[in-house]
Amino acid sequence: MLKISKVNQRKRCSSMLSKELSEKYKTRSMGVISGDSVIIMRGNFRGVEGKVSKVNYKKNFINIDGVTMEKANGDTIFVPISPSKVKITKFNLEDKRRQDILDRRMSITIPKINLEKKLKKAKKNLKGE
Repeated sequence: MLKISKVNQRKRCSSMLSKELSEKYKTRSMGVISGDSVIIMRGNFRGVEGKVSKVNYKKNFINIDGVTMEKANGDTIFVPISPSKVKITKFNLEDKRRQDILDRRMSITIPKINLEKKLKKAKKNLKGE
């Protein structure tokens, strides 16, 4: 049996963000926690929106409100959905640690590369040789 550390189990339970969230928070993906609003992108339940009711890190699946099926004896059960098949549309920001992570990611700025200067420098180096 494959043993995975708890940190890696949590990392595997991440989903991509909607366009609005990715532009606002400057990140493409984030870990899923219960209370997030998601939309299913692939599978039999494609297009269904709902809130995450449970996250199982060990088995790498999530349960979403409204995504259920009926068993032969009449019971209704949640259908497990892989986090890689959903897109987060709204965050559950009640968790302070998550808010800190988002603030930290928003504060990171990627330096712009000035290609023109680098090209001129490279051409000078070629001419000098």
